[in-house]
Amino acid sequence: MTFADLCAIAAVGTGQRSTLPSAGALATYVPAMGDDEQALAYSLLDSAAAAAVVRRGSPPGVEGAAPSSAPVDTRPVVPDQVESALGQLLASEGGMIRRHDDRAAVLTETLAMVASAGLRLPHALLPLALARQDLRTVVRPVLGARGEWLLAQLVAAGRELTTETADDVWDTGTSEQRVAWFAAQRAADPDAARALAEDAWKQSPAAFRTDLLRAIVATVVPSDEPFLEQCLDDRAEGVRAMARGGLARLPGSAYVMRMAARARTAVAVVEGHASALSRLLRKDPRTLVLTPPVPDEAAARDGITATLSSDQALTTLIAAIPPSLWPSVTGVGVGELATLPQDEPRWDLRAGLIAATARQRDAIAATALVGAGIVDVRLVPYLPPDRVAEVVRTVPTDQVATVLASTRGPWHPDVATQVGSRLLSATSHQLGPEVWAMFARHVPALLAPSWAQRLRSAGEPEGGHARTIWRDALSVLTVRAVIAEALRPFLTHDGGRP
Repeated sequence: MTFADLCAIAAVGTGQRSTLPSAGALATYVPAMGDDEQALAYSLLDSAAAAAVVRRGSPPGVEGAAPSSAPVDTRPVVPDQVESALGQLLASEGGMIRRHDDRAAVLTETLAMVASAGLRLPHALLPLALARQDLRTVVRPVLGARGEWLLAQLVAAGRELTTETADDVWDTGTSEQRVAWFAAQRAADPDAARALAEDAWKQSPAAFRTDLLRAIVATVVPSDEPFLEQCLDDRAEGVRAMARGGLARLPGSAYVMRMAARARTAVAVVEGHASALSRLLRKDPRTLVLTPPVPDEAAARDGITATLSSDQALTTLIAAIPPSLWPSVTGVGVGELATLPQDEPRWDLRAGLIAATARQRDAIAATALVGAGIVDVRLVPYLPPDRVAEVVRTVPTDQVATVLASTRGPWHPDVATQVGSRLLSATSHQLGPEVWAMFARHVPALLAPSWAQRLRSAGEPEGGHARTIWRDALSVLTVRAVIAEALRPFLTHDGGRP
């Protein structure tokens, strides 16, 4: 009896047949059952299921030469403690870490540390590691020679996307797949990817054009300028707005020069008379005079339309000027520009200055604005560590989580110290669980042991919810501490960071 016969009987149902095959015909699949038809039916169905599992787990026959033997791994393997932790993390088992997001963060960090240490995964973990295609970029550097060999076998057997197969996505994939593929190509070859977008531009809907342009703006280069200028005349407002944002990120673009020319007539620093009192108080006698730009046809193409209020028009103009250009436009930097006194009516420049600083990722301007008393979470990613630590120390409790969400990990030790101090203070109950989670994940790995000990020494807080948050944070720190201690001899570090 063939497997197909078994499947046919199982699909129709043993109860729908007047007779079942004889026990002799099923001898390959079931033990001797005599003449008991019910036992025979149950055994037949069990055997059909078992045969299906065996067939599914058997590799298909592949024509051609047998694969070569796997090479010998010469890189040292990770320590036993790291292997044990990675086994649980790769399998997404609970282990000591309860929350899935925490496990994913610790796994990504651990794989990166293993790569930095020049180690590899043990052979026993390779199947789990290769199954995690979502982590391929951080898994591949630690596969070792045998892991690369196994990956090559998967590709040869059609179990992995090859480059040729992935390239077909641009022609046949969904919009989401095409955008994701385009973003990857854009990172590898910006000019070639832009050429693809230009070829598909006219026949693409507005939403798809906007998505493609978003990927271009995220990696904008000077050679994109002609295409972005063309997009200023696109029929979709979303495309036009995206193009203006991309051109504003190019300090030497014609768009920026046009906006700077408008700024020279709209923003002026006027020298005043320094009275004896102002000299005594060391008060700057200069005054800022602002005149909203005129929304003519050329200005409307650049985003300053007649539908904007005067305040919105000024914000649009200022947001388009790279902060580094203000000294040549007005004679003062962004810090002074934000704090100079104004005659009536007064206009708020902060929104435009913050937007321009974040767009240019300008650390000098971000530091100047924070130094002038303008604290905004959009500036935090571009501040030096000492400034971030000071912001964390001084902001109100309800703003700590927002500030930290804009701070990339692993944190600088100074930032970790300020966050840890607030968590161990009497007002720690006012900080949400997200602060505890970020702290546990972003403390520098080589400082995790000391912070785990400090949390443990502080004791469990009162209340079931508070204890759960505390235990989750402590478990993440403890696992990271074990891994960091095991990898410490293999790592070079600076200031506690691997």
